[in-house]
Amino acid sequence: MRQSISIIIHDSHIGIWQDDPADNTFRVEIYGPLIRQMRERGWAIGRNDQVHRHYRCLSPDRRVGARGTLLCDIEISGRVVKVDFWSTTAKQENRNGRRYDFDKMARMSKLDRLRVELEFCRIIAWLEGIAPVEVKRRGGENLSPMERIQKGYADSWHSDKELGRPVCKYDYNRKSADGHLLQQGQAVWIPDSKGRMLRGQAFYNINSMWWVIAGGALFNKGCSDLYADAPCDLRTKRNARARRNRLEKELQTAVQRMDYRRAETLKTIIFGTEQTFMIWARDKRAYYRSQYAGYSTDTASAGRYTKAEAEAECRRVPHELEMVCPNGRHVSFDGRAAA
Repeated sequence: MRQSISIIIHDSHIGIWQDDPADNTFRVEIYGPLIRQMRERGWAIGRNDQVHRHYRCLSPDRRVGARGTLLCDIEISGRVVKVDFWSTTAKQENRNGRRYDFDKMARMSKLDRLRVELEFCRIIAWLEGIAPVEVKRRGGENLSPMERIQKGYADSWHSDKELGRPVCKYDYNRKSADGHLLQQGQAVWIPDSKGRMLRGQAFYNINSMWWVIAGGALFNKGCSDLYADAPCDLRTKRNARARRNRLEKELQTAVQRMDYRRAETLKTIIFGTEQTFMIWARDKRAYYRSQYAGYSTDTASAGRYTKAEAEAECRRVPHELEMVCPNGRHVSFDGRAAA
């Protein structure tokens, strides 16, 4: 019989884990037979064309399958074989496809959910016949935020055996946004996804990440997002980045529509009377988009920055970035000649 196997199920994902990553029989005895069994159950499984096209050496380790309204992705990597299921009829929110949506089981129809659960049961029953199996199921339980934290502590190998939870050993992993050192269970203030400030209770997770229970919900935030003292202006949203992105998009739209009066007004709101600069990435041969996120070869879609912002970013990576002045001249900060 094989060495013991751990099965971890989360949402519509099932992972088959073994302890030894160097065991080559994992491919022959688990990965291959799993694909053959699914084919016998009516799954049409073949190569992942996208992986085969761009990463030919990884193609044997990646397979995709379809059966009715269900699709699946099968992968072997090191000591794990992973299978992800999703439904073609589920409501899609992620622009990259339903494969990347959260809560895929909840989005499925009842019949598709039952089919996925049946696949889980069949895979587990087959593995129990060839090796000792331990099954863990994460997510999907109707647990309170505190119960989810306690369950995470119980499952984490980072937890201290005596305390039953991870211990933050370094001060930089518990330094709050206002410079205080966070303590387990203390009251903190955090911005939600819209920038509104919420009061909650913090519990250490891992590295610089902290669990925060606020407003009946559970957040996973970096220590630099937490405030130990109540901010003096709780009604003010912490959404400067989102605001800047929105204003720059409106500016680009106004320019494209040749509504130059509106464009001038928006430019004044964002930058005041300062001149604006762009950032050119040599390796990408493209401009930075707004807020240092993404690239564009079109100057109309490029992000605009103040001189101080552009200089600071270009000096941070001088061998790759150039500052583009309003007159189109490129300025390099590594001594190389620029256009």
